Amino acid sequence: MKIDIKHIAKLSSISLTKNEEEKFTPQMETILESASVLQEIDTSKVQPMKERISFEELREDIPEKSLKQEDVFKNAPHHEDGYIKVYGEIFGGIEES
Repeated sequence: MKIDIKHIAKLSSISLTKNEEEKFTPQMETILESASVLQEIDTSKVQPMKERISFEELREDIPEKSLKQEDVFKNAPHHEDGYIKVYGEIFGGIEES
């Protein structure tokens, strides 16, 4: 599936360098191809969601002490500059970053 990454960037009000366009175009195409698989699923026997949850039904949000960044990184094999790096089929392998 071919996409126009420049048009998407313009609609999103972001500017991309030529390198970013070349990097993001195949990534976006892979994401869209992965999502297109959903159109092949037969949902004719699936009932639409009729009930929604109101905010009043949600539990109270109680602030708690956060984990320390070092503790979070213990479970994240790939991290850099204070962020966890996520890899997978959609975004490509670690060697591509």
